[in-house]
Amino acid sequence: MLEKLITFSLQQRTFVLIATFILIVAGVVSVQNLPIEAFPDVEDVHVGIVTQVPGLAPEEVERVVTLPIEHGMSGVPHLTQMRSVSITGLSVVTLTFSEKTDDYFARQQVLEKLQAVNLPAGYQPTLAPLTTAVGEIFRFLVDAPKDMPQREIRAIQDWQIIPVLRTVPGVADVTSFGGAVKEYQVKLDPYLLKKYNVSIDQVNQALTNNSGNVGGGLMHRGDESLVVRSLGLYRSLDDIGQTVIISHDGKPILVKDVGQVLIGDRPRSGIVAFNDRDDVIEGIVLMNKGQNPAKVIEALKTKVDEINTKLPPGVKITPFYDRTSLIHHTVHTVTENMIVGAILVVAILIIFLRNWRAALIVAAIIPLSLLFAFIVMDMRGVSANLISLGAVDFGIIIDSAVVLVEALMVKLALAKIDEFPHHGTYSWRITTLKNTAIEMGRPILFSKVIIILAFLPIFTFQRVEGKIFSPMAFTLSFALLGSILLTLTLVPALTSYLMRRTDMAEKHSQWMHNIQDWYRNLLLKVAKIRLPVIAASLSLLAISIALSPLLGSEFLPKLDEGNIWLTISMPPSTGLEKTKEIERNIRNILTSYKEVNLVVSHVGRPDDGTDPKGPNNIEILADLKPKDTWKFSDKEALITDMSAKIHQIPGIPTNFSQVIQDNVEEALSGVKGEIAVKIFGPDLTVLEDKADQVVSVLNSIQGATDVAAVRISGNSELDITLDRDKLARYGMSINDVNASVQTALAGTAANTFYDGDRRFDVTLRLAREFRDASDDISQLPVALPNNAGTIPLGEIADITIKQGASRVAREGVSRIVAIKANLIDRDQGSFVKEA
Repeated sequence: MLEKLITFSLQQRTFVLIATFILIVAGVVSVQNLPIEAFPDVEDVHVGIVTQVPGLAPEEVERVVTLPIEHGMSGVPHLTQMRSVSITGLSVVTLTFSEKTDDYFARQQVLEKLQAVNLPAGYQPTLAPLTTAVGEIFRFLVDAPKDMPQREIRAIQDWQIIPVLRTVPGVADVTSFGGAVKEYQVKLDPYLLKKYNVSIDQVNQALTNNSGNVGGGLMHRGDESLVVRSLGLYRSLDDIGQTVIISHDGKPILVKDVGQVLIGDRPRSGIVAFNDRDDVIEGIVLMNKGQNPAKVIEALKTKVDEINTKLPPGVKITPFYDRTSLIHHTVHTVTENMIVGAILVVAILIIFLRNWRAALIVAAIIPLSLLFAFIVMDMRGVSANLISLGAVDFGIIIDSAVVLVEALMVKLALAKIDEFPHHGTYSWRITTLKNTAIEMGRPILFSKVIIILAFLPIFTFQRVEGKIFSPMAFTLSFALLGSILLTLTLVPALTSYLMRRTDMAEKHSQWMHNIQDWYRNLLLKVAKIRLPVIAASLSLLAISIALSPLLGSEFLPKLDEGNIWLTISMPPSTGLEKTKEIERNIRNILTSYKEVNLVVSHVGRPDDGTDPKGPNNIEILADLKPKDTWKFSDKEALITDMSAKIHQIPGIPTNFSQVIQDNVEEALSGVKGEIAVKIFGPDLTVLEDKADQVVSVLNSIQGATDVAAVRISGNSELDITLDRDKLARYGMSINDVNASVQTALAGTAANTFYDGDRRFDVTLRLAREFRDASDDISQLPVALPNNAGTIPLGEIADITIKQGASRVAREGVSRIVAIKANLIDRDQGSFVKEA
């Protein structure tokens, strides 16, 4: 087989060159199509289930939403792990599947199972976007004139910008963060409700039943048909205010009689700040799993430019973060290393082969082997990253070509005229080339196969380790396969074209002979003392093995992303406004550093619920300038200085990371931190007590920093405990009272207001001044059965304030509490072993 291949390559040299040209073209195309990431996607196949339940406390969310979903998902095929988080108003369940499971199959199975889950009316679970921990590829702000209301800017983003960006190929979703969401609000006055003897439920029913369009079918008029429409949608605030609730003695009681009707803002779940601007609107673009980030970002930028031409005057999209810079840095780093390596290889070849034509023939194998590898990677769907590309060893790739070319030169140089009467002729060179290539082909092939076989254990890696190291093994193996093929085909063909008769003569060099003499003498001396040499070699091996634990070990490689991602969790009962105040102080500290290019901070969570954080959570992105402008020696020194200044503010627990690193760590363990410890058990109080003990232990270990337990208690609650005896006396049901409480305090979307293509909720709730004190809540009028009037809530319930759970996390079938830690000047392996 090898003999036929080599013979064909020499007989059909033009074909080989044409095939090489095709290889170059196909390789360039594959490089453009090949997804290149800075960091490998290490996340397992997973599906997220997000359920928004406004107003419910964490333990109630767990009881009525999270647990039913977990029970319903327990029989999903190929399910390997189930995690969940329940916080106020939100449930997020994450299902992890076996590695070979198709993403769309997993999502289909989850959707089918969700149909059978019995949840309370009005609660609608949705699937999180099909993206990964490295899927956040693009972030932008919506800039607008200062006099434009926030709610209008947010409406432009939600209804003009995001729907268009979602049409970009490769975009999984676009999330809004920050800004005020517009609502048409009815703010009720409990004293006016009492005055007119109207209940909240009656107002809710009136708003629900008094807006809508219906079709009346077709009406025939002569030869034409008319479409009958009954038009009754709300068209203005006056329409809402004029809605009739009930009539007393023939006099209608209108909505505007019992409260204010106005355009307002939905209670905010998150706030975004940018540099010195306290309140901005951000968009976060998530990429579909498996897409090429460079192509998606390029398409996004084109679409952003197009959208900017269609926005209202003064409004524009301003990108401030995209993965392109990191990808370009990765490609630049790898390319620079490859060019330097190739130059060094060519230089060494010229020095030792003493023939620049032979050196160039051998060096040509480097880029061509890589192009061959890229073609196969593109065909097999193997992505490239800094780890896989950086593992390519030029020496291994070209050693076969070096052996073949050098063997040919030696064979020709040692040939004698009487043995080869046609020495120097074309046919003689071709014959010698063929014989030499055939002679060396089998050893060359076996040497490469042995190297590839050494990667077999890596090919068997599963989950995270497989996602990190398999692309590296595939990349190098494909390059080696390309090297074998090119060495046995292209090298003989190029040699026959480029090597001249003068290249065939042996070239003498005194320094080379000196090296050869020195090495020959060394071998002779070593041969005389074989046992001591073997003993010394074994001793060095034993010493190396003994010292290997001192090298340390890491679970995931660290990549400098050029940014800092700072996470701070305030006490669970901290409100959004107080958290915002603290965030402003921290942001001012970070922007004071000359090394910082820009600062974007996030308080709370986005409205879509995909990130289960409370109003006590702060996340800050600090984009850094190039290191040649820094006064600090490295990033760790910068972070240490930042941490010292931030900790001057009392009670600020910090977690310093990077954007991708933070997402990956949270995706793998469910915890933001390099080190995660989980404690399982049913009792939240016991879990938190044990977590505090673990925190003390971790803090005592050298290298630990940012050690903290994820708080699961400390949330202040106002409990309204209904008295069943009193309810029975008045003939009232708990569901009716609960509905009134929910509407009054959390608010209910009673209807929808249509404004062109936009839709806004018509929301009903008590005015804020009547829902921020327990005394006011006790006076809330609750409807009696049979339109018998109302009764104050305090007459049928006890209202108390106490501490409750702030977060309930589960893994498997148990509650958990997590403790996180980061490391400074300490490797993960030794830290975990000591802990």
